[in-house]
Amino acid sequence: MRLLGPGVVALALGCFALATCPSRAADTNAIVNAWLASQTNLTTWQAELTQTRALSTLTQPLTARGRVWFAAPDRFRWELGEPPQTIAVRQPAEVVILYPRLKRAERYPLDAATTGPWKDAMTLLDAGFPRSRAELDAAFRIAALTETNGLHTLALQPRSVAARKLMPEIQLTFSPRDNVLRATQLRFTDGSLLRNDFTNVMTNPKLADSLFTPDIGADFQISEPAKGMKR
Repeated sequence: MRLLGPGVVALALGCFALATCPSRAADTNAIVNAWLASQTNLTTWQAELTQTRALSTLTQPLTARGRVWFAAPDRFRWELGEPPQTIAVRQPAEVVILYPRLKRAERYPLDAATTGPWKDAMTLLDAGFPRSRAELDAAFRIAALTETNGLHTLALQPRSVAARKLMPEIQLTFSPRDNVLRATQLRFTDGSLLRNDFTNVMTNPKLADSLFTPDIGADFQISEPAKGMKR
């Protein structure tokens, strides 16, 4: 689940030198539609990742390595750290975040009656795997599309005002050769950036159901932070 600039024919040589060129509206629609068409064949996905967080208060960005798994339509598992220090598991009815070293777990329900900023954030994190153009357009406005070193980067702006207060823009980077997601970048309202670069990507691997069933030990302290959150 962002920083794209303008361009005209007169800047073609400059774009070539930088290996970055914005796409025209017709090209954007064709590229986005081709990418979305490929998503209909995606049932599972896994990758290793390097997460980089840039904060205005730090001179050097923070980095962490991890792994991620996804199963259509809405299950995922993120692990950060080696061994994992944070594990986030999404199931149809809730998101569970585990902190194994601290013996803590947080539950975030996803029922239709529940609302709040955190639920908007969960919606934004689904952006990497939309199932159709209608689904994408319902949640986001396409701000720009650029090509850099053979990869396309799609900049999206959330349509929800509440969501934009969390993340004004999301970038998705994918390969036009296989339409596989290669990176995501989230820009927050405080100016910080969170980027995930994916490597060793596997499309449609066989995934065990246990990946999406978090093992919460009897010694874990469990909380539900969303109960105290309001818009």
